[in-house]
Amino acid sequence: MFKFYEIVFFVEIFFICLFIAFIIDIIIIKYTKQKGILLDLDSTLKPQKMHYGDIPRGGGIGILCSLFIAILFGLQYGFLLLLIPIILVFLSGILEDLHNSLSPKKRLLLQILGAVSVIYLYDCVITDVGFEIPYYFGIIFSIFCIVGIINAINIIDGFNGLAGGFSILVLISIACVSYMVGQIDIFYISIALIGGILGFLLLNFPKGKIFLGDGGAYLLGFLMAFLLITLTQDGGKKVSAWYGVCIMIYPIFEVLFSIYRKKFLREMSAMEPDSVHFHMLVYKRITRSNYKTSILIWIFNIPFIFLPILFYDNIIILMILIFVFICMYLFMYAKIIKFRGLKLT
Repeated sequence: MFKFYEIVFFVEIFFICLFIAFIIDIIIIKYTKQKGILLDLDSTLKPQKMHYGDIPRGGGIGILCSLFIAILFGLQYGFLLLLIPIILVFLSGILEDLHNSLSPKKRLLLQILGAVSVIYLYDCVITDVGFEIPYYFGIIFSIFCIVGIINAINIIDGFNGLAGGFSILVLISIACVSYMVGQIDIFYISIALIGGILGFLLLNFPKGKIFLGDGGAYLLGFLMAFLLITLTQDGGKKVSAWYGVCIMIYPIFEVLFSIYRKKFLREMSAMEPDSVHFHMLVYKRITRSNYKTSILIWIFNIPFIFLPILFYDNIIILMILIFVFICMYLFMYAKIIKFRGLKLT
């Protein structure tokens, strides 16, 4: 149990991060529109485009600044070095947001460098997946997982509040489990991030005055990957790695299914964007509303994010939850396609 002064401290850091992210993002909205930079232009033709008007793509800047202040305010100096991989990953997105010219290979290289640096600095390596895997294989596997989650969050960032709201739900789950197993540093960072993301969401949801952008989406994906690996791979091995898979199963499976759909059903490059992601179909065929699409997908994911809190060390139940999610996802996807007769070929 936290003491009263500790509860006050965590509430303070939550609101400090919320306020900082909110104010910085307001400044970004005004400045970017004046200077004509960091804008997702209405004239841009993209298959995944779901907005009207010129919208700033710098929402991640406010979240990043709020996290930096939280690290200093909480005297969490051990996390200062985390800024090195964070900046590498954030650059891979914000440079694309600024210029729309960063090649996929360069983005991937920066993300791999970010993953390698966090592994080197914090020994952030997956070696326990229900059984032990060799350490050096675990390094390669960890790089793959971190980069995968980074891009998975970017893929689901399609509607106002979708990626941000999903991230808050995941971070609430991480905060609960980290508190239960005594990982207070992870609890602290989770609370700070929830506050920062909420400050952004006040401007992003439901009206979409500012977007996360690639930089913000990559940032959230990286931080959640880092927190989950740290939480599940600590020396006590109290939390199963499958807990992390379960609460992140939506973006993980979205990526895997998208690769399958593009390569085998549509015969196109897996790197090429298309307009038949699950969230896009929900919008086109069910809600016809930007923000309602996000709410519906949040609700759909809630059981698979919060039930694992109760079973964070039970591999069997976690695997069952993952299996149930995949079945529900595929069933709903097929029904939506069939409902309107939409062809994927």
